[in-house]
Amino acid sequence: MGQIQVEIEINATPEEVRNIVLDFARYPEWHTSFIQSIATSPPNQNIRKLYQGQTLNVKVGGVKLVPVVKSNTPTELSWYGAAYGGAFSGTHYFKFLDSHITPNGTMFVHGEDYDGWMSWLFGDGMFGLGRSHALKMYKGFAEDVKKRMEERKKLRDGIAASQNDPWVKL
Repeated sequence: MGQIQVEIEINATPEEVRNIVLDFARYPEWHTSFIQSIATSPPNQNIRKLYQGQTLNVKVGGVKLVPVVKSNTPTELSWYGAAYGGAFSGTHYFKFLDSHITPNGTMFVHGEDYDGWMSWLFGDGMFGLGRSHALKMYKGFAEDVKKRMEERKKLRDGIAASQNDPWVKL
């Protein structure tokens, strides 16, 4: 068994962060590496209505997967998927938790609990050959989510502030 998990503080509410992560169609605008695409099955379904047992179409690291949704709640989206005949399988998750550090912020948790017969590659110790590479990919995605969210929030706050500026209305 192996586990990869990263956490990052984001200065936005859990709902706002969840909205960024669930906006699968816009991933190419802000994230171009680890997770290439996620799509509902059937296509164009309302993402908030994903239900346990439903499948997704995911492309991760060049590998196409058809994972099964395990959870879709305000605080978590998770799915179970497998690749290469079950060699690499596990539960992939995103968690949107209230921050204990940032007021009105989010502790964004992104990870995977591996259980495939090659999962030892993601474990601790000298045999965890894939662990450091996987951690970099997960951390990169989390940092991209943070950057996207905080840029959007800054833009939104700037627009709101300009509406109160009397010189803008001239």
